[in-house]
Amino acid sequence: MLTAFFWIVLFSASTATSVALLGSRDLISGNLFEWGKILSLVLNWRFILSMVFALLSRMAFIMTNNAVLKVPRLENAATTITTFGTTALGLIFVIMVNYFFLQERINMTQGIGAVLLFVGIFLISK
Repeated sequence: MLTAFFWIVLFSASTATSVALLGSRDLISGNLFEWGKILSLVLNWRFILSMVFALLSRMAFIMTNNAVLKVPRLENAATTITTFGTTALGLIFVIMVNYFFLQERINMTQGIGAVLLFVGIFLISK
């Protein structure tokens, strides 16, 4: 399970980095339905680096799933358990990275919703 936890952390860190890179306001503002803006977005270094981190997170998901599949009591639900684990920790990483690097803040209602989401993931994972 330690191996699975390592891959979940790598998944979460790479996903959060990818999201933060794409969250730059100057990158995503304006009309993204114009061909010039789309081309500018796709050729931007943040977008390209974000795609590298997105690929890393997909690979980490596969490696997590492989590690969970090797645990006899979890093998029948390996992908589901992997999804719960990566979702829960991934959300925490994304919230922290967005707070520190994009200066995003969530309000009380959003915070309560996040807590309910974590409780739901915990209950489903039992």
